[in-house]
Amino acid sequence: MLAAPRAHALQPLQTFVAGAKRSNPDNREAAAIVQQREAQRDVATGAYLPSLGVQGTYTRNQYEAAFAVPGSAQRVVIQPLNGLDAYFTLQVPIVNVGAWEQKGAANATADAASASRRSTEVSVEASVTQIYYQLLGTEAVLFAAKSSLDVAESNARLVKDRHELGAASELDLQRAIADVARAQQDVAVATRAVVSARLTLESLSRIAPEPAAFENYVPDDLKEEAPLSSWLGNSTDDLVTVKPAILATEVASRSRSATRAQWVPTLAAQGQEHLTNAGGFTGRNSVYTLSGTLAWRLDFALAPNVAAQTAALSAAQARADKARIAAAENIAQAWHQIRAGIEQSRAARAGVQAATAALASARDRYTNGVATQLEVVQAQRDVFSAQVSQAQAAYNLKYARAALRLASRRSSGEQR
Repeated sequence: MLAAPRAHALQPLQTFVAGAKRSNPDNREAAAIVQQREAQRDVATGAYLPSLGVQGTYTRNQYEAAFAVPGSAQRVVIQPLNGLDAYFTLQVPIVNVGAWEQKGAANATADAASASRRSTEVSVEASVTQIYYQLLGTEAVLFAAKSSLDVAESNARLVKDRHELGAASELDLQRAIADVARAQQDVAVATRAVVSARLTLESLSRIAPEPAAFENYVPDDLKEEAPLSSWLGNSTDDLVTVKPAILATEVASRSRSATRAQWVPTLAAQGQEHLTNAGGFTGRNSVYTLSGTLAWRLDFALAPNVAAQTAALSAAQARADKARIAAAENIAQAWHQIRAGIEQSRAARAGVQAATAALASARDRYTNGVATQLEVVQAQRDVFSAQVSQAQAAYNLKYARAALRLASRRSSGEQR
């Protein structure tokens, strides 16, 4: 009862993380955006690849136009009553710098979407991890509250027996009854916190947490983490939380290049095969044509568009710098939180031991008529408070260790 508890029936953390990765709406949205960006990349690729067009036409004319070739039995139809035409057109872009640059921008956008998806998964995992350890902490508090209620009820029965024997005053009895009522309130508050944490965890992971069964808590080893510099590494650019901003800068750079490329002329070739039942003056039912097109477009909107893309690139670079700073700060905060958590856990354990010893002493003294019931009640409250502090410190430390590893996760797959 006097040690912070650990849940065995509750599913492991990774079960909820896997559930969130599969079913969480944020992760599903990120996955859909990746598919969208990959499809847009394919669209950009098709802009500078050859294309084939097929067209068929039927025409009903009111009159037929035809003539006989002089000196020959040949009859040439210029316009038949029922005209049938088929066109097969092949277009081949030869020089289209803008399309090439758009392809590069689409590639960068798809890569950025993939990186953003991984960042979203880490963010959701961090939320799941936080609420998971919060649930364990609230379960521990509820366990301690129920244990405290059992002690308060046992003490109330003892005081009631002593009161009936004339060894305890009416004031002692009322204090014992009031202590039971306060313990019941603690159980109610802790129960509400457990229900709230369970609902939140289920909302994030779409998995219902199983009821927790408690045994003695296996304490953290209170081991210090590696130096902060080893967690930060030589660069933060490969961190999962920073990578999307870095790739967004690449997208902005490619988009500016694509805009600038609109100043460059385009060159394309086209070939067409025309099948018809009206050969006309040529007398042939199949005719092909070949053509080349050089286009150069001057638009007064191009220069402002380039300026706008340059400004967008500057903004993306600023956001990337902001992401680097935030990532380094998150790692540092988690690292320092672990150091503080170790000291808090160490102090909380000592507090539980001291409060437990004080409660035992108060009970002995009260039994021997040396202490008052108020001292016993206060000692019971101190034990409960110490248990709550130990549980909160223990699970805060566990979450801080997990948060440090999530904050330092790299897109290359490197983990600690």
